[in-house]
Amino acid sequence: MVNNQSIGQNSGDHGFIMQDGIACPRKPPWDPKVSKITGLPFILILILGIYILFQAGIPKLIIWLIAYSIFAYPLRYLICARCPYYGMDCSSGIGKLVPKMFKKQEGKTMQLGLWLDVLFFAFLFVYPLLYIWGKGFLFIIVWCGAFLLAFIVLTRLACSICPFTFCPIGKGGRAFWKLFNATKKPNQYEA
Repeated sequence: MVNNQSIGQNSGDHGFIMQDGIACPRKPPWDPKVSKITGLPFILILILGIYILFQAGIPKLIIWLIAYSIFAYPLRYLICARCPYYGMDCSSGIGKLVPKMFKKQEGKTMQLGLWLDVLFFAFLFVYPLLYIWGKGFLFIIVWCGAFLLAFIVLTRLACSICPFTFCPIGKGGRAFWKLFNATKKPNQYEA
């Protein structure tokens, strides 16, 4: 459902709130366990990234940790602080933590933050690959597997029922899962 109502504002219907032109249910569509599960692969990615890049050298590790920190903190301002599910169990692992980080940003778009999220996620994946080619195929498989796990968990448990049809990760995840299940009922929020 798309209309021209303000971003992140009440729709007048008490069952929905508008975010970036999409009518979202007031109550998060995710089971509270999803919030914890989707955060776990990012802990694995952090541990593996530190291990790989520590061996590559401290300056390389610092660059990656700065990017990871931007991904984990300032980008949450552009996404989570603007989200209608601010402070609730959500599709990310930090929904209830965000109010301790940022004030709610009513009426602001999440779209730029979501695209930056994709760019930083891609950088966090690709940058260590430059330094593990010489370490052997097993390192490459484990590193790629950690990101594939994060993508699968996030898109299957979160994006598959998320109302934010404008999200680039969600769009990619829904397209990915359609490859495996052509008869699956589409996301109720998809146009």
